[in-house]
Amino acid sequence: MTKHISYIGVDIAKSKFDICLYSGNFSSCVYESFTNDLDGFLNFSTFLKSANDLNNIKIGMEATSTYMIQLQKYLDTLEVSYLVINPKKIHHYIKYMNFESKTDKLDSYYIASYITKLSLDSFNSSFQTMKFLYKPYNSYINLIIKTETHIKGLTDSVLVNDFISDTLKDEILSFNENLRKTKKKVMQELLEVIKISMPEYDFVKNDIIGVGDKTLLAVLPLIYDISDKYSIKQLQSYIGLNIVYTNSGSSLNKKQHIAKTGNVEARKMLYLASLSAVQSNEILKEKYERLLANGKPKKVALVAISAHIFRAIVSRLNYYKGLKS
Repeated sequence: MTKHISYIGVDIAKSKFDICLYSGNFSSCVYESFTNDLDGFLNFSTFLKSANDLNNIKIGMEATSTYMIQLQKYLDTLEVSYLVINPKKIHHYIKYMNFESKTDKLDSYYIASYITKLSLDSFNSSFQTMKFLYKPYNSYINLIIKTETHIKGLTDSVLVNDFISDTLKDEILSFNENLRKTKKKVMQELLEVIKISMPEYDFVKNDIIGVGDKTLLAVLPLIYDISDKYSIKQLQSYIGLNIVYTNSGSSLNKKQHIAKTGNVEARKMLYLASLSAVQSNEILKEKYERLLANGKPKKVALVAISAHIFRAIVSRLNYYKGLKS
């Protein structure tokens, strides 16, 4: 006997989340709203158990910054299958289906409707601890880098330096040096935490010439929990290094370009790594020179090297994860 699957769309906000138990058209579905805290999760659990066996429930939710993290963790404890969806996919689905204007209730319906079109194998999400472990460290590092850049702009300004005292200049230089030391400490602690959680880290680093800690710290936490669940092409699309083609509309002559979706910092670090790799890695140097000889612009060739490095990282990571298992 075929099992009945219950599809539930979840629209998450800071203080609450709205759900739609899908049953066809909008008016026939069941809608509820719960607080985005433990009490709300307990009430949601009761609702789920009344709807179906937990093994036969599939949940879809949009990726919404940090608002979904606690709900993800709770669903993991219940062992309920769910899928975190890129908001762009929902946006394009709504546009394609020509749905009405959006509200929280409608959003949960749109998500529920979308996931009914997916295969059951799609619902393999789990809370990505590695990704969120890395995020606070990365936020501090980026903040320090931005502050250093602003300070450098001011200290290099003749206009500013003509008016401030030497004492204040010394204070600013001391502050900037403290920032540099703090950034180094944050990087060191992040590296220690990542290596404990990711035993494959040093093996991957040692296998790829020209790729250092900054690149790996920007890339590995993003893909560690999903590297063996998706294809290389899907992961490359996830990071935003996939090629976008224009094949309709009024811009048919538009040049191909990468999607630039996903994590900006990861793509930036991969690009910087490509600059180093074409100098120190003979294989990548040969590929880079071949691309240039074939008429590719330098930037296009470097992006191709960035994608090559990313694929190498994924390949080596999966290899060592396989050895561990």
